[in-house]
Amino acid sequence: MHKHWKPFLGGAVVMLAVVAGVYLFLSKGNPWQPTFLKSETPFKQETPSMPEVSPNPADINIPPDAVTITPLPSLRILQGDKVSFEGKKELRQVIAGRLAQGLVVVNFQATGEHAEKSAIRIVWENGEVEMIYPGTIDRKLMPEKRAKEITILGYSMNERRVFQDLPRKGSLTWEIRYQPVEI
Repeated sequence: MHKHWKPFLGGAVVMLAVVAGVYLFLSKGNPWQPTFLKSETPFKQETPSMPEVSPNPADINIPPDAVTITPLPSLRILQGDKVSFEGKKELRQVIAGRLAQGLVVVNFQATGEHAEKSAIRIVWENGEVEMIYPGTIDRKLMPEKRAKEITILGYSMNERRVFQDLPRKGSLTWEIRYQPVEI
């Protein structure tokens, strides 16, 4: 390896000289630089000036058959697709805003041993608790009620009478739609 250091060093020095030469040739102070590359002033990009016109509401003619578009309230979705867990699991959902109203449980499915004990727990604004069990599809909850907490409860256990219950693998799939409410 000690025999090959001289050609390597020579190549590095030659490359440094070539790069420095190209830089000097293309720099502004080069007397051999073509005249079309020389510029006394930097390039200016001119934009045409547009007169500012503010529409006067009285000047705008709105036809009587015009369609008025009213924006829909924002709709949020809480969802999970085949979320795996083992034993007992609580998955608290984050609600955009302080409360959620107009809840619709589009789909709630659970798999595992004793999966029928899984549920969606909804705590309403007045403290009332409502449970929704697996197999629920397109269930609309009362639109005037407001939820302050939504939790997905997963349950998959091998229940034994004498010995301690054993956790088993399960999965949860859910989709909940709601409208956020700020107070």
